[in-house]
Amino acid sequence: MKDGRGGINISTNAAPAPVEQGFRNQQLLWALGFGGFLVNSDNRAIAPMLAAIAIALHTTPSAAALLVTAYSIPYGVFQLAYGPLADRIGKVRTIVLSLCLFALGTVGCAVVHRFSALLVLRVLTGMFAAGIIPTSLAQIGDRFAYAERSKAIAFFMSLCTSGQALGIVIGGIVAQFLSYRFLFLILGVAALPALWTLLRQRAAETTPQSAPPSLPLADRYKALLRRRFVWLIYGLVLAEGLVFYGGFTFLGVYGVNNLHLSYFVIGLLTATYSLGAFAGSRTIAPLVARIGTRRMPIFGAGILTCGFAIIWGWPTVPALTLGFIVLGFGFSYCHSTLQTFATDLLPSARATAMSLFAFSLFLGSGLGPMVTGRIYDVLGMHWMLGLVTAGMGGFALCCLTLLQQKQRSDHTTTLSV
Repeated sequence: MKDGRGGINISTNAAPAPVEQGFRNQQLLWALGFGGFLVNSDNRAIAPMLAAIAIALHTTPSAAALLVTAYSIPYGVFQLAYGPLADRIGKVRTIVLSLCLFALGTVGCAVVHRFSALLVLRVLTGMFAAGIIPTSLAQIGDRFAYAERSKAIAFFMSLCTSGQALGIVIGGIVAQFLSYRFLFLILGVAALPALWTLLRQRAAETTPQSAPPSLPLADRYKALLRRRFVWLIYGLVLAEGLVFYGGFTFLGVYGVNNLHLSYFVIGLLTATYSLGAFAGSRTIAPLVARIGTRRMPIFGAGILTCGFAIIWGWPTVPALTLGFIVLGFGFSYCHSTLQTFATDLLPSARATAMSLFAFSLFLGSGLGPMVTGRIYDVLGMHWMLGLVTAGMGGFALCCLTLLQQKQRSDHTTTLSV
């Protein structure tokens, strides 16, 4: 059933009281966010452990680095598969299946003793992990009305980005004091509380919204991609991933090579980014009410530009710390709002729309470090940071195109299939 703003409200034959429904939604949000936290932790934590893995499995560090590629490529490609699957069998069911297989694969990484077996398991866990975050965003779109969705998505993403930042810290600590196997075991077992909560939420998905879409997959893509606004949102998130992740990836290198910090300190400083993202998730609702949804990506991109400018123009540890925090705020404001737009692009097949959104972000975040890495090799760190700052400012200008759209009541991006 649609609410007054066009958002989707879940209804059952015996609708729970508003207080009870709100409690269920918060439980769901925490479970989905913790699943995203585990996926991103598993993805990021392996980087500091590569040397330890190489020694333990009698291989070279360069060969061990293939474990990162083995996870990330299937993770990106399979985004496109899980969206249609979730629209067909149900979003919560897809998340539970993906998280369960992800947990089993991660535990398997802790017990194998051959590098080839670990490489295969990283491919499988990347495939399974791909079904969690985009499908979770689609489920949030189903369970939260449009007016509440920005805040819910920002909170979900704050937990996901915390996994990115803390994964690096945890991976460094485990590599220093324990075995890499211990981390894989923890991440696999830690999925159990989220799985238990999601299984209890399964009943909430027995609604008309979870029925299979009436059009074939090809027609759903045609209905989605024929709209100019859809291309605008996907183009903006691709550009966001290209510029933001291109610069963010090299901030650790900047801290080590230019500020002469240890890897452990860099990990701690990177964690301050998640603090900024979490604070941003708690303050986005009043900002949306004040400046409007369409202006939030511009506002967030402006803050991102300031974050990179602080790091670029003031080469000190305090500036790097402040820059991380500012980047957390900016990304939360900008990306969460773009995700909110994306959740309403195709409500009848929301997971399909979100899978394309996630793929666009993955494509941008994959190309970004390649571009900035080339700039870094040719021009050095100072010029690279300057160009990233300028690129972020250019992205903010691109977000101005959102202001050219009509009011949401006129240009609503919802489609029916």
